[in-house]
Amino acid sequence: MNDFIINLLRGSVSSVMNVILLFTLTKSKFGRNGIIIIAVFIFLFNIISTIWFYLYGDLTSLSRFNLVMFVVIGLALKPLAKVSFMQWCFNFLTIINISMIIVFLSFHLSRFLPMPHYSHTILRLILYILVIFLFHRYLLPLYQSIVKNWPIFSVMVICIFLNLAYYFYLTDDIQNTLETFKWPLLLLVTLSIAAYGTVFYSLKKITEIYALQTENLKILNDTGLLHQAAMELEKYANYDTLTGLPNRRFFFERLERDVTESKKQMNKFAILFIDLDGFKDINDAHGHELGDEVLVTVGNRLLKCIRETDFAARLGGDEFAVIIHNIEGMGSAENLAKRIHKILQEGMHIDSIECKIDSSIGIAIYPDTGKEAETLLRHADSAMYEVKRNGKGGIRTYIH
Repeated sequence: MNDFIINLLRGSVSSVMNVILLFTLTKSKFGRNGIIIIAVFIFLFNIISTIWFYLYGDLTSLSRFNLVMFVVIGLALKPLAKVSFMQWCFNFLTIINISMIIVFLSFHLSRFLPMPHYSHTILRLILYILVIFLFHRYLLPLYQSIVKNWPIFSVMVICIFLNLAYYFYLTDDIQNTLETFKWPLLLLVTLSIAAYGTVFYSLKKITEIYALQTENLKILNDTGLLHQAAMELEKYANYDTLTGLPNRRFFFERLERDVTESKKQMNKFAILFIDLDGFKDINDAHGHELGDEVLVTVGNRLLKCIRETDFAARLGGDEFAVIIHNIEGMGSAENLAKRIHKILQEGMHIDSIECKIDSSIGIAIYPDTGKEAETLLRHADSAMYEVKRNGKGGIRTYIH
């Protein structure tokens, strides 16, 4: 009777803990309460079947019946899980492998403890709890990745099962088999644990590398976005949003730099200060949208007139400025100003409306009419206003 109680407890521990471990590795549709109800049902079923086989004295059939029962119950529990059938089978086979490893370890470790029969049951329970704890605390995310890629790892799991099952289920006396084949089984268990450990370790490293690469890509992407944002900010800070030309701020920075470089290299350059004549009339007659199109056209025409080394900007409203680099003298600047003046006088056809404007252009030469940026711009502006006072539409060079 005492052996019956021990066998009953040990068998019940395996049955119940296998179910708990199975639903530890496989997410249930019914939560923790559902798992408890299933475990209680299996526990009662295991007790009834154990009593029946014990009364008939057929303990070998009992061990095989437990395996069959676990398989049948495993298939019956499949609809309760949130995985595919093949993933469920992979989990199920993994549970059987873990169960055989635990049985072997608890059986032989209990030999070193007092009351081996009771120690065997207690050790079996402790090992199950330890495995469940390890999965919950450390291994579950990695294991779920393994299950998702079950075709890659299924050969290893099947090989472990076939090697261990040869000793566990093709025998009439499991206890005698565990004792007789202690060392071959120890080698198999060691290799099995090493195989699972290698898979978990490798997958952890791969996951860490993937996470690092993902983080690096995210950083690169964020860096690219920041660079793009910085470029956009620079564009808004330095360029006119309507014409795309450099704005007043950028123009003054460039003018300061050109003055500094020209002092070192002893070069001459000119500033053309351009104010549109008749632009207000166009705005009043046709609206600001058409006026904006006129400003865009003016900006494009300025770019066509100057060289790549020169610099054109919109200072605001209908005022533009051009820096002409490396000129030989006043004549070169005046020739370009005449060209700009002429092209700006050409008619503009915008939305079936023909617009005509004129321009007043003031010129200042570095270093002839000023050696500082502010002085040069003031003199060019003064020359432009002199044209305005004399009837608009013309060119004038500032002279001391």
